[in-house]
Amino acid sequence: MEPTPTPSGQTLGTRIMNAFSSPSDAFEGVAGEASKTALWLVPLIASCVLAVATAMVIFGDPIIKSQMHEMQTKALQEQVEKGTITRELADRQQEAMQEMGSLFVVFAALGALLMIAVYYFGGALVLWLAGKIGLKGIHGYSTYLAVYGVASWIAVLGALVTGLLMMAAGSMFATPSAALLIINEYDPSNTMHRVLSRFDLFSLWQTVVVGIGLSTVTHKPVGAGVGTAFSLYLVWSAMIVLFRIGA
Repeated sequence: MEPTPTPSGQTLGTRIMNAFSSPSDAFEGVAGEASKTALWLVPLIASCVLAVATAMVIFGDPIIKSQMHEMQTKALQEQVEKGTITRELADRQQEAMQEMGSLFVVFAALGALLMIAVYYFGGALVLWLAGKIGLKGIHGYSTYLAVYGVASWIAVLGALVTGLLMMAAGSMFATPSAALLIINEYDPSNTMHRVLSRFDLFSLWQTVVVGIGLSTVTHKPVGAGVGTAFSLYLVWSAMIVLFRIGA
């Protein structure tokens, strides 16, 4: 059976390829699609499958698992020093983590799935608000969810590359970012180190593609769309660095 072309004349496969090679073409006709579900659901499923597979492989590695335990131990110690929890409670939590065994991988996978869902639906909501208020777009949430979905193929490739880097380096801090330069000294509690981790090749690439998508569906210049996308990325990055989200 031949792939069914969309009203713009593009199949889903063509849109995926264009997301990497010709983003402006990838978003052509997105707003006019009668059903945009496949545009965000397929990359969402791909992201979830890759996240679970990566968690099983990466966090099954004893070295990376040890790094995770060290991070958790350090976080508990900081809470004890701040008086947030008692030493006895910290010790009990530490023992519980050590007894988790294979459940550690399960929780890592579930956490990854939750974050993916938040990124997809929350990210699309932010794009819709930015498009509606900042770029004066006329389209609804589903259009921005489709934009985010098409652009997310960059993130899917990035997740695959990141997983391979982690396995090759034997470190959970091996990401395609500027932080790779200090992988042996990387400290998630160090503000500058977290800043370097935000200079991520695939995140920046995806941000550009999202910006092109915004400009396409709102009929604004590419500069306006990309500028809006990077403004949102900088705000989110600042929140991650300052509030140690995910660290």
